[in-house]
Amino acid sequence: MASSNLANTLRRSLLIKVISKPTPSKEDVASVIELTAAKVVEALQAQSMTFYLVEGNDIAFKQVYYSPSLWSTEPAKQKQFDTMQAKLLEMKVPLGKGIVGKVIESGVPEFFRNTASQAPFMATMAKSTGFDVRSMLTVPLKSGTLALGAIQVLNKELDAGTDGEFTDNDLNLLKEVAEYSSTLIHRMVDPKFVPNPDDTARFVAKLTDLPLITNLEDVEFDEQLIQITGDAIIRREGVFPHKRMSANSVAALMINPLDYAKREAFSQASEQSIEEVRVVSATFFETLLKKFFKETKASGPDAVDIGAVAEVITATYSLEEVASKAVSSGDLEKEDSAPIIQLVNRIIEDAYVQGASDIHIEPMEKDLIIRYRIDGMCQEKLRLPKQVANGLVTRLKIMCNLDISERRLPQDGRIVFKKYTKKNIDIDLRVATGPMNHGEKVVMRILDKTKSTLPLPALGFSEENLAKYRECIRQPYGMILHCGPTGSGKSMTLYSALGEVNTPDVNIQTAEDPIEYTLAGINQMQMSRAIGLTFERALRCYLRMDPDIILVGEIRDKETAQIACEAALTGHLLVSTLHTNDAPSTVSRMGEMGIEPFNISASLVCVCAQRLLRRVCKSCKVPYEPVGREKDLMAKALDGWSGSIFKSNPQGCPTCGGTGYKGRVGIHELMTNSEELTEGINKEVEVAQLKRIAMKNGMKTLHQDSMLKVKMGLTTIEEALSNVPPDLIL
Repeated sequence: MASSNLANTLRRSLLIKVISKPTPSKEDVASVIELTAAKVVEALQAQSMTFYLVEGNDIAFKQVYYSPSLWSTEPAKQKQFDTMQAKLLEMKVPLGKGIVGKVIESGVPEFFRNTASQAPFMATMAKSTGFDVRSMLTVPLKSGTLALGAIQVLNKELDAGTDGEFTDNDLNLLKEVAEYSSTLIHRMVDPKFVPNPDDTARFVAKLTDLPLITNLEDVEFDEQLIQITGDAIIRREGVFPHKRMSANSVAALMINPLDYAKREAFSQASEQSIEEVRVVSATFFETLLKKFFKETKASGPDAVDIGAVAEVITATYSLEEVASKAVSSGDLEKEDSAPIIQLVNRIIEDAYVQGASDIHIEPMEKDLIIRYRIDGMCQEKLRLPKQVANGLVTRLKIMCNLDISERRLPQDGRIVFKKYTKKNIDIDLRVATGPMNHGEKVVMRILDKTKSTLPLPALGFSEENLAKYRECIRQPYGMILHCGPTGSGKSMTLYSALGEVNTPDVNIQTAEDPIEYTLAGINQMQMSRAIGLTFERALRCYLRMDPDIILVGEIRDKETAQIACEAALTGHLLVSTLHTNDAPSTVSRMGEMGIEPFNISASLVCVCAQRLLRRVCKSCKVPYEPVGREKDLMAKALDGWSGSIFKSNPQGCPTCGGTGYKGRVGIHELMTNSEELTEGINKEVEVAQLKRIAMKNGMKTLHQDSMLKVKMGLTTIEEALSNVPPDLIL
């Protein structure tokens, strides 16, 4: 591979990680190290490569590679090199020791050739490596003044055409690669390191070799093009078209020019291809939006559209006409004909673009309130005339095939929204209606098909909990239970767990009410109480179908709980959910359902309690030193820890929409079974005692995990305490 091609590959891979992950995990960094090592070896044709990271006062070996050419003539030596590799990966050496220590401390690369003056050193290296050393490159990993580690390569392959020696070009390439890797690694080793948007933009421009725009005067703006394209498309895709290049192409500004999926989506939505791209920062992008588009209270891309449609409805139809005209049989088949239909579509599109998880349509005495749940908090987005309510609810019922004449009883349904929009929005909506004092309320849960599962490390598990949970889901049999309130992320965790163990040799079957996401390679059954298809009946059916893993959407009654225990005791791994406050309370809840304690203890593998906390906005969070009660809580939960944490900015910023929070992170309480816990369950000890036993065996409570997330700078102590109270037992 040519050096230029290698550099482009690295740029793309690293840039995507740098931009797309607000807080890279250790798994992300490991993948960057692996990628870097593989590409370095490939491009430099090195026989040996070692990746070092600074950890405290030591240097740790993070990646070690030996070329098969080192033992090709002596196959017996392969085991020797494998053993050496394993030993090195467990080693740490004091900072400042040897060539690597010197390079890390000085920040200056070292280039050794097998010359007469350096022959003694090369001979010494050969004794420690087990092979002749002809050439060596060592370059530092640093971010600003912070020393992070080093990359070292030994010997070019003999068939590379340089007699096994590296060149100055090789050194320059290795330095370039080290620079690209260092920024991301810095973000992992120092959670408080947050590059500001301008720095990130400069980094992106450098990596992509694209112009960086920092001043409005440097860009030519076609206002007609911008308005035609529209606020919604620009915000959703992160592409700001500023000039026409031809009849069907534009020049655009982007924060992440390597997001080709966004570029393609923009081209499809606007019917304009992107011919030229320049880089801008996130703050500059928001400045452009404020300059060219009127801000609304809702701050959403389609908020003005929704208001306009509502005005049309109010102005066009009288109180009686709204309901009848909006739901007339002719109009309902024409997706864009009736204003009420347009209103429904705009509400759903707006909620999706703003990242809402739920849409609440609530009739009041004099008006109709539309609220979105964003990052776990309900936010009022729109007030409509009361006369719109019947037509809007009826339209939604028709979209999910519910009985429009039934207004006295609750109903459940599902909307496949792709059928009702021309935009690139592939979502399903889980719909629930219910009679209220002033009319029918509708709540819609947005199920984004593009985010049906996430890797387990992305769900917020601590390293310790992640390792334990992965061990649990790979058990051959037993019962795994998840507990928490509605909207705490239980389903996402279960789907992610199934995704990790879903292989062709494993038969996975689920019983769900409703099926939230369709998963490839998994047998899923939709419950239907109307025809008698319950969890109990589905479980009895599954036990005759030779499953390996069974997922039950929720254990709600004694019959389901009993069959679940039976399944777990007869060679199946069963995963399900319960509504309890914490992990130890789950045992008590199962007992209340009539399950014998010895059946609970024998079948239980683990219980995972979870919550979702709002992430503090990375762009505007404020560091401070906790004092008083906050300091005491942190110290008690984290064994005497002290230091600085973050709080949200009351004013917020464009990134978080003025809330101070952006996104959510999970906290978990993982109680795994043990001999002591089994004994406690069988003796029917109280929940508090079970909690003590679990904590003694290593369980971190929800409160402790929330404080850990505060320490990591992912959330605030206010957010943590508002969701989980401090432990009474420690």
